[in-house]
Amino acid sequence: MKEPNMMRKPVLILGAALLAAALGVGALYARDAAAPAKVNEQHLLTSPLAGEPGKEVAIAVYTFPPGSSVPWHIHPDAQEFDYQLEGTLTLEVEGKPSRELKAGEAFYLEPNVVHRGLNKSITEPAKVYVVRTKPVGKPATELVEDPNDQ
Repeated sequence: MKEPNMMRKPVLILGAALLAAALGVGALYARDAAAPAKVNEQHLLTSPLAGEPGKEVAIAVYTFPPGSSVPWHIHPDAQEFDYQLEGTLTLEVEGKPSRELKAGEAFYLEPNVVHRGLNKSITEPAKVYVVRTKPVGKPATELVEDPNDQ
């Protein structure tokens, strides 16, 4: 008769552990559900730029979930070319009026320009295809202070 009791204890411990894990995940999910979703980068390619020693090209697709944004930043000495694949992305560039980049539209961003992107939609994601040419060894992005706080 001791055998069933011996089996019951590990099952109860396992059940309690699973319940605790489920409650922990639920609490984490509830806490994160209030925070905006993070922008996802799908890196496609980084390659030396032919004919431009010391430079490379980087290509990525960024998906902005509803209500998400990236902080103010620059791309040090990098040229950026954007093509909006889906949704609408609001581009804020220091010293200029904001611009709505809609699916099928393109945008060029000069090097070292302070900017950020936002998806103001509460229901639709925004997806943008980005090509950057930049110096090898320099970071693709450098965060900066919000220019509106200065």
